[in-house]
Amino acid sequence: MFAILGTIEFTVAGGINGMEQSGSADWAEHARIQGKPLLEWIGEGLDEINLTIELHPMLGDPAERWRSLRQAKSKHEPLAFVMGSGEYIGPYVITRVSNAIRRATAVGQVVASTVQVSLREYTGAFTRKVIRQGLLDPASTGATALGSPGLLSSMTPVPSATQLALSHAKTASNVLRAGKNMYDAAKSGNPSMILGQVPQLLGVTARAIEPLQGLSAVAGLLDDGADLSRLGDDVLGSVMGSRSSLDPVDLGNIVDRFAASRESLGQAVTIMGSASKRLAGLTAEVLTRRA
Repeated sequence: MFAILGTIEFTVAGGINGMEQSGSADWAEHARIQGKPLLEWIGEGLDEINLTIELHPMLGDPAERWRSLRQAKSKHEPLAFVMGSGEYIGPYVITRVSNAIRRATAVGQVVASTVQVSLREYTGAFTRKVIRQGLLDPASTGATALGSPGLLSSMTPVPSATQLALSHAKTASNVLRAGKNMYDAAKSGNPSMILGQVPQLLGVTARAIEPLQGLSAVAGLLDDGADLSRLGDDVLGSVMGSRSSLDPVDLGNIVDRFAASRESLGQAVTIMGSASKRLAGLTAEVLTRRA
């Protein structure tokens, strides 16, 4: 999949062959006596995206695909635009669609045509639609005996295993980056200052343990999650190594112990970063309602 707009998927095999992104900035021009005008920046303009799509019976029903684009435009609703890599570009509206017919039958049936779709950034309030609807609250077992409702609202989403794995991975990544920044800031201090930072360093690494354990456990439930389960275990091993290097420490060994701890945490960050493409692929599956 190349990209998805709301529920409309664009694929290379389906005919998309071009995408142009543009951005602008708004400047006011003020006239000056005996001089060139002065420009004053007012604000950023709206981003725009133009898609070029080839329609052909071998790539899908041209009439149906053209109809779906026109219907999406007619609804006048902002739609989430997401790249196949999982990158969320943002909400966009369809401002224009055009269909240049290149071949047609004697009765006007389109055989081949080129469609242009113009999108414009939407900056108003926007909430992406719920991926799944919830049914039962897992924590509500026995709630009815206490007079509490056992059913959640039908609009409450129940996270899938993939969503939980991504959530754990994101939390762990954020904690690890915060830890790396803390280590980088502490490395320039003297031994006494570094020793005083040990409780904070142990605290930030401790916060990475639970999400990494959760990642390993949940990824093990996925059909193709063995690599992510190993990832969680490997990163957790480096985090635990980083923690053990700082326990115990004193003024005499803090410099060497800190260096070892920092190296182990750096390994954890590197291992986690190596899975960025894998996680982006899972994000794309979730956003396209495939996981």
